[in-house]
Amino acid sequence: MEKISSIKELRDKGINFELIHLTQAVHSVHDVQIACKCESLEVIKTLIFIGKNPVVVLPGDKRANIAKIETLTREQGLRMAKPTEVMTLTGYSVGSVSPFGINPVIKQIADNSTLSLPSLFFGSGKNDVLIKINQAEFSKSFRGIFASISD
Repeated sequence: MEKISSIKELRDKGINFELIHLTQAVHSVHDVQIACKCESLEVIKTLIFIGKNPVVVLPGDKRANIAKIETLTREQGLRMAKPTEVMTLTGYSVGSVSPFGINPVIKQIADNSTLSLPSLFFGSGKNDVLIKINQAEFSKSFRGIFASISD
């Protein structure tokens, strides 16, 4: 398998996780639910915003509240990144973005609700590979802050 920076970061940190190799690419929360037989809240979306370029991590059953994110980052006029901007900022394509393996200068914010999930399914940077990680390992590996950023 080619080197995937998200997996390298987790391995370098000594984090325990599972790779899930899929027979076809996934592009949505629903696709992951079907492939992994999990709930939408366990499927973690990693969204990229343009402004101070925060990376936002939240469960698949939640919507990012831009007003809350703007208040937290003290940045007005945030918008979702376009696919080309996502690739430029993270090295990942939309639908496979991971909070791991991206430039450490980029600020990351995870919704507080992720703290109550026993298992989390993340993009790996490839559309046919997912990362499954438990809460303790996610909390150890996530380099951002936790805050209420969803509706």
